Amino acid sequence: MKKLILTIVFSSLSLGFIQYLIAGAYSGVYLIPIFACYFFVPYLIFALPLQYFLNKNPKRFSIVYFIYYLLLSLVANFLIFYAQSIPEYPPLITRPEIYFYSFITAIGYWFWDSIFSQKKRL
Repeated sequence: MKKLILTIVFSSLSLGFIQYLIAGAYSGVYLIPIFACYFFVPYLIFALPLQYFLNKNPKRFSIVYFIYYLLLSLVANFLIFYAQSIPEYPPLITRPEIYFYSFITAIGYWFWDSIFSQKKRL
């Protein structure tokens, strides 16, 4: 369980840093942990159960595992963006930020999962 939590914490911090870079030079460094907390909860809800399931047959840096994380990330990001959407905005499927965040969250989690949780088999 410790490895699963480490994966979530490092993934959240990494994405918090990426979000800080996206926010621009005028944002304060103190926003990194705030952004990390924002990413922590969806990881806990969506990625942790999938990670637990995938760790039954662990493989480091598996492309198949990345695809699983990417698909789940797409679903999670569509749900999160839908919950925050304003009716005047364009349809969700046409908004590129959903796909950007889906890819970034999936690759970040897949990377840290491969580092902390997966065995050394390729």
